[in-house]
Amino acid sequence: MKKIRQLSLFTFLCLGAIFSLPTFAQDESIVLDPDTGNYIITFRSTFPSRELHRVVFVPATKIDPTVKSKFKLTSDQHIRYEYKVKNGPNSKQPLIGLRFIASKADRASQVAPKGWRASMIPNIVDTRVRVNWGYEELEEDASAGLQPGRNQSGFSVGSPDLPGIDVVRLNGASPVFGVPDEGPAMDSEVGKQLNQLTANDFVPRHAAIPLIPVPNPFDAAAVLTSMQKHVNQDMVSMNLIDPAFAPQLDRLFQTAIAAAKGGNTVALKGNLKDLRQMLKREHADVDQEDEDWDKDGDRKDKEKDKSRLIDKLAAKVLDFDLKYIQKRLGDND
Repeated sequence: MKKIRQLSLFTFLCLGAIFSLPTFAQDESIVLDPDTGNYIITFRSTFPSRELHRVVFVPATKIDPTVKSKFKLTSDQHIRYEYKVKNGPNSKQPLIGLRFIASKADRASQVAPKGWRASMIPNIVDTRVRVNWGYEELEEDASAGLQPGRNQSGFSVGSPDLPGIDVVRLNGASPVFGVPDEGPAMDSEVGKQLNQLTANDFVPRHAAIPLIPVPNPFDAAAVLTSMQKHVNQDMVSMNLIDPAFAPQLDRLFQTAIAAAKGGNTVALKGNLKDLRQMLKREHADVDQEDEDWDKDGDRKDKEKDKSRLIDKLAAKVLDFDLKYIQKRLGDND
């Protein structure tokens, strides 16, 4: 029997349509059971017997997690990233893992809380790294992990790169999933859809992670260009910035980049202050650290933040990065 451990699903909504697909050979299918949230996979063996098999896939997305992130500049000019996770009270599974892909991170700096294991591996397709934390004492009955309603801090990692916002991938505990023989043919419709299930093995949540490269020697124009790209391509697509607000930021980024490339430090410092003031108009406490680390926040706070032109975490990330550039330029105002 071929086994795959810790499989889960990104979201039922975006993939739901493909799992009520027509059968491949009038008898192969992947069907979502709305009562259990599990998938019934029916396929024929790839062996000559072509025996019909039916297995149940239990996704590890039966969790409603939240992630908080904070970051600070250390004495060696690196950034320390810390994370706190909560497994929502309505979750149906313990939370057993979180991971993200960072532009760069220091392996020796990664810390895990008691009961968790830290690991870091190269990304497959580029020079980035995969930063992982997993619960150590997993059991076959899926009873281990961070239980519903509980929270856990103590996840941290250091990086020379500045924060941006990307997806942290979290998964709950699920039973070992196995398929008889070699499973469905990889090029069959069922095989392709099963691959999608495994590829989307997480619940996504936004958090601050190392994302904006800091070149050595320092180049303010390069950092600002990376920030500008992150705002226009990533933050807008993640609905963290109002599309009407992004062009206003972009114009100031263009002016600042031009000043940096032209060596006009006085103008550049003024541009950076203008950008930070624009963020501060949306969130007066954007430059304050850790003010909500120990608070869950109520519905009113969340709805108030949604009414802003930029998400609060996005504003804090940009303000931090701009302040970092100011310090590298010798501007400590």
